Amino acid sequence: MISGRLTMRAVVERRTATDKDAWGAPIGGVFTPVGEPVACFIWSKQSRELVDGAKIALIEDVRGLFALGADLQAGDEIASVTDRKGTVLIAGRLKVEGPPQFKHNHIEAALQRIG
Repeated sequence: MISGRLTMRAVVERRTATDKDAWGAPIGGVFTPVGEPVACFIWSKQSRELVDGAKIALIEDVRGLFALGADLQAGDEIASVTDRKGTVLIAGRLKVEGPPQFKHNHIEAALQRIG
């Protein structure tokens, strides 16, 4: 059962009150929590370095499993990931990339670390 694997808690935030740039893309705005922390399990599937001349970039494939019923949308940000006791497990913010995929007993999402 997937619920036993969802040992982490994520604070999901959504952008509100956005302005738009000249092309209609959102800029600025404020992220506010969507609700209570959501049961989840987040992991880094793979990371590698991409070298282009003198430039080096780290590419990381971060994934997340979330409880069914979690209010999760593309563009949402995860402000913190903790264990059930509130200890921070993943520092920094994560962004939900693309639409979450609904499976038969959970939701899956690709995530991106943001600065």
